[in-house]
Amino acid sequence: MHEIIEKTYELIDVLDNSDIIKNIDKYKERILNNKELLDLIDKGNRCDEYQLLDIKKKLYGNKDYKSYMDNYNKLMYIVMDINSRYIKIIDERSCIK
Repeated sequence: MHEIIEKTYELIDVLDNSDIIKNIDKYKERILNNKELLDLIDKGNRCDEYQLLDIKKKLYGNKDYKSYMDNYNKLMYIVMDINSRYIKIIDERSCIK
């Protein structure tokens, strides 16, 4: 089990230095500096489903937001794959204390 933990830390280091994480950071910074996008995101968090569709179209029309979400989704699929493999290895869905 010690080897698994050690390799996990190595994997985290590789992910931290990956293009996906660098892109997420870059596009997140651009989004945070774009008042129009922040307003749309805030409005999307407070609206009904019908309005949300329109807001999502506007958000995904922005290159920075779309690139951020594309990279975020890639990272989430990697994490889900890793979690799935861990479950198979340790055959347990909860942490052992």
